Order: sequence, then structure tokens, then C-alpha cells
Amino acid sequence: MKKKFVPILLFMAVLFSLFSGVGQAATTPVVPKLYLNDQLLKPYDDPQIVNNFTLVPIRVVSENMGYEVNWSAAAQTVTIHNGQNEIILTINDNIALVNNNKVQMDMSAKLQKGRTTMIPVRFVSEQLGLTVKWDQATKSVFLYKAAEPEDPTTTPDPDPAGTGSITSIQYDSNFGIIVNYEGKVTANKAFKLDNPKRIVIDFPNTTYSDVMSSQFMGAETRVAVTDNPYISMFRYSVFSTNPATARLVLDMNTDKDADTVIQDNGAGTLTIGLTDPATTTPPVDPTTPPVTTDPGTKVYNVVIDAGHGGTDPGAKSINGRWEKEVNLSISLKVKALLDKEKYIKPLLSRPEDKFVTLADRVTFAKNNKADIFISIHANSNPTSSVTGTETYYTRDSSIALANVIHKHLVKATGLKDRGVKYGNLHVTRETTMPAILLETGFLSNASDSVILYSDAAQNKMATEIVAGIKEYLKLS
Repeated sequence: MKKKFVPILLFMAVLFSLFSGVGQAATTPVVPKLYLNDQLLKPYDDPQIVNNFTLVPIRVVSENMGYEVNWSAAAQTVTIHNGQNEIILTINDNIALVNNNKVQMDMSAKLQKGRTTMIPVRFVSEQLGLTVKWDQATKSVFLYKAAEPEDPTTTPDPDPAGTGSITSIQYDSNFGIIVNYEGKVTANKAFKLDNPKRIVIDFPNTTYSDVMSSQFMGAETRVAVTDNPYISMFRYSVFSTNPATARLVLDMNTDKDADTVIQDNGAGTLTIGLTDPATTTPPVDPTTPPVTTDPGTKVYNVVIDAGHGGTDPGAKSINGRWEKEVNLSISLKVKALLDKEKYIKPLLSRPEDKFVTLADRVTFAKNNKADIFISIHANSNPTSSVTGTETYYTRDSSIALANVIHKHLVKATGLKDRGVKYGNLHVTRETTMPAILLETGFLSNASDSVILYSDAAQNKMATEIVAGIKEYLKLS
């Protein structure tokens, strides 16, 4: 009896060790390899095999496939679209919406460790027109994406080594979309797409700063726009990692056609605005001589427009104060001085701290038959060393006014002369009289900010602005 018992124990021990090994192997996850057009992809988070289906991190779709992706934490949904098709996946739901039609999936999207969205690669890829192949021997997924025809309006960057980084993208009611950057960043010519109607701008050889990348984690970021006649939303994402390409998409809220005007101030800021093709005015040489006017007994209506206001505070200064304060303060001082002039009637589009739309500012100037329109603002830049005073115009008829007022304003601030510049701005474009926008200084710069909030400096600026107005109107 004892002799039989020993072999049985040995057999059980071997059997246990075998099953223990099998169990151990089963708990070790197999990480599938992922190839796109035969190029091995190395995503930040590993793909997974769940119930014989391969799930990949959402970054693969946005960064490697180049499709637009949006994650909604509130709804727990992922929206993917490639210009023709839109797919909406809900975490742990095997029903997807493909172009608003319900389609059942074999595997739902998952949320890994509460932070990484994993999506079924075969379902998504095939819906977006990619060919998918699985190699069992190497546990590899091969994706094949048909080459897309290059947009004829885009121009490759001649210096691929000159990679730049976008540090912020924001909306300003006066300037439109503002893209701040470091290094070398150049925007390709914008191209238009339909269904839905949108404008796409690519930035070749361009990445995002670490701060921006951490905000959207590979999916696109969407920002709603409420006070623009053309744009309802803008979106940005990584379009490609090889070569590095950032993409900005402007969703249109109208079927009306619009021209895209992209300007680079040479100091790390691009402004992107839209305008009616019929009113687009290209930059011209700002040396047009001042118009000759005969004051006689005429009383000139001068609209002073204090930028921002109320719920629209404008830029925040380096010491925590708001732009709307300095704009209104200077405007009130200008009006007080103009009240003393016999042949000038000053009119304030924003006499107090309240919100006034850009359209209402333009209407105010037109209804009051203004002879000139001057909008007062303060500037801002992510780089705190940027300093100076600059003046913007849009229409040729405003160049003379811009030159005269700018000369006096620079004298008053004592800051760097950043020049007179063309700008596709709503209030200087939609008005019909000579109209300019003053950027007195940079609130993001410590020295500029001290000057702009100084009562003595504001009085000096107001005095010089009035002197410029009188010089332009030949009243001095």
C-alpha cells in the first residue's frame, strides 16, 4: 500500500506543476504588434487582445492614421471621422453609430485604467476604409491605408529640420484664431471640405508643446465659438507624427463662402481670420499720404471704442488685472479731452463695463455717421519678453489714420515701435469710415503692464491720441 502511494504522489506533483504553468501562461497578456502600411507602430499604450479581438489605444487613430478624434468624458463616447464617415463608440456598448446608423460590433470600446480609451481596431479601420489583416503566427495586425491625393494648395516646408512647436491656440473676437508658437511654424494654405462645411489648415513639421499634448492626450480638442459670423467651432489635433504635422479645423456655421487670411507677426504668433471674398483687402504699403480735409465749420464725429468689456474681460495682465479695465480707462480719458474740442464730437461705443458685440460696435459707428473709428486694446503673448506698441488697419482708406495715430501713441508709451500692420479685424473691416485698432502694449510683459495701468501714462496716451486725431483732421 505504501509503495503504490509514492508513485501517485509523484504523478500528482507533476500534474499540478503542469497546470500551474498553464495557468501562469494564461495570465501573461500577449501584446500584438501593429503595422500601418508595413511600418511598425509603437503606440504609447500597448494594444491588447480581449476575447480574441484586438483593441488599440485611441492615439493610434489620431496620430498614426491621421483621423479626427474627440473624446467626451461626460458621455463616455469617442467620435472618429475621416471627412467621409463618422463613427461614435460608447464605452462598454457594442452598438456603434456609423453615419448615424446603428451597427452591432463584436467587441465594444474599453477604458483601460480609467485613462486610456481602447477601441476595436478591425471594426473602426474597416469602417474608415482601411484593409485589415491578422497574422496568427506573429500576433500582428497589418493595416493598409490607401494613399490620399495631396491637396494641390499645400506646399511642403522646404526645411524639414526646422520643426516648431505650438504652445497655445485660442479665439479672440477681434483677431479670430490666435496660434502662438515657438521655433519655426508655417501654415499651409487652407483648403475647404464639405459635409460638414469646414476649413482645414495644416502646420507641417510642427508639434505641440508638452502642456498642450497633455490636455488632449492624442484626441482632438474642440473649442466652441459663439460670436463669430463664420465659425461655430475650431478643433486641433495631431494629424501625423512622421512627418510631424499639426492640424487645425474650423467648423463653419454658414454656407456662405469665406476667404481665409493667415498672418504671422514674426514674434511667435499667427492670426487666422475669415472674411467675405467681396471685401477681402490685401496688405498694401502703409505709406499713403494723409487725406486732406477742410474743417470749415464741420463737427467731426469720432467713435472711441474700448475693447472687450463685461463678461468679455480680454487678456489677463501679468499682475492679475484685466484688459477691459485699461481699455475703458484710456477711452474715458480720450473722451474727456475731446469734449473740449470745438469741432470734434466724441462718442463712446462702450462707456462702461458692459459687454458689447462687435456687430453692435460697428452699427453704433455707422448710425452715428462717424468720421473716424478708433478701437483701443492691450496686447498679450505667451512669451513675457515680447513688448511694444502696434496699430492695425484693414481698408486702404484707414492707412493714413493709422500712420498718424500710431506715431503719437508710440511717443506716449515709450515702448518698442512694432509698426503699423494690416489686420483682418471685424471692427476695422466692417466699418465704412477710416477705422484702426490700437494695441497700446503687452499686458503679459511686466514693464509694459506697469505703464499701461499707470494713471500718468494713460493721461499721456490719451493726450497723444487726441493730438493724432487733430493732426489727421487738420485741426491742430
